[in-house]
Amino acid sequence: MAIAKTIEPDQDHTHPVVELRVRATPDQLSVLRALAATVAIHEDFDLDSIADIKLAMDEICTQLIVRATPDALLVCRLQFLDGTLRVDVSSTTTSVDSLGERSFAWHVLNALTDSLDLKQEPDPSTAGFVTTMEFTKVKNGLSL
Repeated sequence: MAIAKTIEPDQDHTHPVVELRVRATPDQLSVLRALAATVAIHEDFDLDSIADIKLAMDEICTQLIVRATPDALLVCRLQFLDGTLRVDVSSTTTSVDSLGERSFAWHVLNALTDSLDLKQEPDPSTAGFVTTMEFTKVKNGLSL
């Protein structure tokens, strides 16, 4: 299994971060959805928001999995702070592509979340790119 050297754990211990690293394969989607739902339930999100979070996690992970390099990892981080759940998912992908604002997946994710961001950087240890997608969901309709 490849090591994602450019994706390091969050070192800020003042606000706990739940982090899970799994193979970038479709059979891991149920685990990632369950993780997102569990964190949202623990933080007392309403049922509609929990469903949105699970769907957003599924969509982001699916988009990264289909673009992942062989033996890549998905690194998922979830952090709840000031009424907002922040989720970011990273993987090493094969190329920079049209995962951005004009894609159908982006529109779906925009409808499910309160904010959405995509970052891609060349990975010096492989021929690929470290791709990170991040979203936030505000608890119970609070404003950012």
